[in-house]
Amino acid sequence: MRTEFLKTVFLLLVLTLISGCFPASRTEDDETSEKDNVKEEVNKESESSAIINTAKIEQENPMYSPEADSTYLYWLDNKLALLKGYTKCNIFALNVLHKSGYKTPKTNALCRDLVDTSRFKDILPVVGIRDISDAKTGDLIIWKHHVIIFEEISRSIKQDLYVIAWWAGTRYKDNGENVKNNVIYGKYRLKGDFVVRRPVKK
Repeated sequence: MRTEFLKTVFLLLVLTLISGCFPASRTEDDETSEKDNVKEEVNKESESSAIINTAKIEQENPMYSPEADSTYLYWLDNKLALLKGYTKCNIFALNVLHKSGYKTPKTNALCRDLVDTSRFKDILPVVGIRDISDAKTGDLIIWKHHVIIFEEISRSIKQDLYVIAWWAGTRYKDNGENVKNNVIYGKYRLKGDFVVRRPVKK
């Protein structure tokens, strides 16, 4: 009886080896699908890093300083805006998106326009309201009077919610490092009513 059982097991093993079928084996299709998924993730990552890289380059532009009276709206065919004494967070964010190859409004959208969830749904879809759990690098976080470009979440020791981000209009003086031309790369505490929007490629 035992010999019969062993023969059956042996025969099944031989048949399995000959047919090349193994449980949960990886097929060529599986590998292709996995490669496609990896490629898609790399593309998404490189697209969002394009926004961050552009923000870093754009930080060097003195027109974002409150002292500069001439500011250009790249996304509106370089329209000139005279805004001496004002911070330009919305202009910085939209200029960065435009230069990075993303869709932007056909108007000079102020923060109060961008935070209005009934507007710009096709070019800047809302992915969160007072919630950044779905935020990705390059998303905009917008309040009624401010907008920042999200890079990543960063909690404080007290577990307060902060993000690492880029924005124009800071109270810190230029230091030639993370603050230049009133544009800062740093930690921003998240509080109040805000909207998270995801840029869409042109």
